[in-house]
Amino acid sequence: MASPLIRSGMNADLGGTVRWRVLPPQPAIEQRLLKGGDLHPIVARLLAQRGIETVEEAHRFLHPHLDHLHDPFLLPDVEPACVRIQQALHRHERILVYGDYDSDGVTSAALWTRLLRRLGAEVEVFVPHRKRDGYDIRHAAIAQAKARGVRLIITTDCGVRRVEEVEYARQLGIDVIITDHHLPPEVLPRAVAVVNPHRADSRYPFPYLAGVGVAFRCGEALVRHLGLKVESYRQAFLDLVTIGTITDLMPLLDENRVLVTFGLQQLPYTKKPGLQALLEVSGVQKPQAEENAPLLTVRDIGFSLGPRLNAASRVDETKPALDLLLTSDPGEARRLAALLDAQNRTRQEEQKRIFQEAIQRVQQEGLHERACIIIKGTGWSSGIIGLVAGKLTEAFHRPSIVLALNPQTGEGRGSARSIEAFDLGEALELCRPLLIDGGGHAHAAGFSIRLENVADLTQRMEEIARQRLTEEDLQPVLDIDAELSPHQIDERLLEQLEGMAPFGMENPEPIFVSYGAFVRSIRPIGKEFQHLKLIVAAQTSHEPTTYPALMWWQGTLASELAPGPADICYRLQRNTYQGERRIQLLVEDIRQGNR
Repeated sequence: MASPLIRSGMNADLGGTVRWRVLPPQPAIEQRLLKGGDLHPIVARLLAQRGIETVEEAHRFLHPHLDHLHDPFLLPDVEPACVRIQQALHRHERILVYGDYDSDGVTSAALWTRLLRRLGAEVEVFVPHRKRDGYDIRHAAIAQAKARGVRLIITTDCGVRRVEEVEYARQLGIDVIITDHHLPPEVLPRAVAVVNPHRADSRYPFPYLAGVGVAFRCGEALVRHLGLKVESYRQAFLDLVTIGTITDLMPLLDENRVLVTFGLQQLPYTKKPGLQALLEVSGVQKPQAEENAPLLTVRDIGFSLGPRLNAASRVDETKPALDLLLTSDPGEARRLAALLDAQNRTRQEEQKRIFQEAIQRVQQEGLHERACIIIKGTGWSSGIIGLVAGKLTEAFHRPSIVLALNPQTGEGRGSARSIEAFDLGEALELCRPLLIDGGGHAHAAGFSIRLENVADLTQRMEEIARQRLTEEDLQPVLDIDAELSPHQIDERLLEQLEGMAPFGMENPEPIFVSYGAFVRSIRPIGKEFQHLKLIVAAQTSHEPTTYPALMWWQGTLASELAPGPADICYRLQRNTYQGERRIQLLVEDIRQGNR
């Protein structure tokens, strides 16, 4: 692949100059896609960038359908899982569903519990307390399950690495079915079934399902195995699978795209009292502005519903979030939704406090000049430090680790977030001797550590980051999908761009750049003039077609910009006001003169 074009843009808030990186075209693939019909050349480029290479793939992408879902029986071990669950149903055995404390784990646990109860199972459900129980299934939970007469444990969004715990369950006479989406170890647990699309022997075409996605497909296989109606099953659970898939930041391609597309359509009409109450308290239910406009978006889930479900485990315990998804009582649903809303406000306040303290110390101690920021503090919630680490990485564009220290236990809990160029999981693996436990993925990780090892960890991570990162890697980047002239902006393009939704991970909302566009006027808007509105045309001031362009929270730039030529990075959006539909630009960055 050719090297991307790089242009310097405006300054980031804290992290330095932003590089503009225009993604290279793929002309051969684009020409192939254009042979398939009335596809806009710009959209053909966008599809090629998202890995779409054939006309058939483009059609499936732009016209998702539930028929495009893969055969669930291609999942490894799904048949023995179905057989064992059917046995448990016939024998009236007690089943334990064991989930995780995040929104993916909670929606997964709710899906399995609701499905099994529909099938007449004697089922109980458990999601761990973030601080007290920790992540994944433990010996204590298995022993307690044995005491309650549990004969079958179904893990969801966890379990694939718990070899010893599964062996312990076997010794106690408890069978285990693992449904998980995390990367499995070389030696799998000796469970009745390990349903995981990442297994080396998996024949499943799309491995990037969320935990709730694996549960959903496994549940569908069970429904088929029992000879029940698949359509009613899907209708019952697409709302849960959509929330978990979006909040766990799964790529919105292939099967996830199908699930989320139809789940977003269905969620506003959910019959689950808990989700109805959550939608109401989140304030995202809105009247349909125009024909075919979505009632809910990925952003609504990711920034409104998801944080409220996650707030329970970050502030206290996860049980209220799970209870909300399981209740059939509207009054109880409203009470639980109000509780989660209050916990989310508490989480926001605590996150703001910790972040302000962290950012002040980073700047005072010059930590932002390091290749890897590591900051520690006492009195910081281990449920919130991951969010703070993410904010630090966003602000300074470098890997960041936030440690919540507990002098009483002599241990600390660390949460880390990273940038594209640095694999956190690999780096922490090199530091394994310094850690109690933990690990993670390329861009997110968590671990426990003895306090006496924190200094060595700080030094070692800095050494690794210095070895692997360049100065360019540490500079914020704005990825631009394509160069676009204002001449090319029209209704046909916008309609086809809207057809690429839902946007999310691996299918971001496209960003365009126009070099030498003409800014006709600039004025601050808003009650406190905190925003900026531009009128943009093509290269000449006599261009008849102009577009309004908005820059949120950039009102102070009014004194730095002037009418005339400018390079502008932006997203295209439809604006409907008083019945009139117009295309407008949402500006991400602008460069003019020496700016």
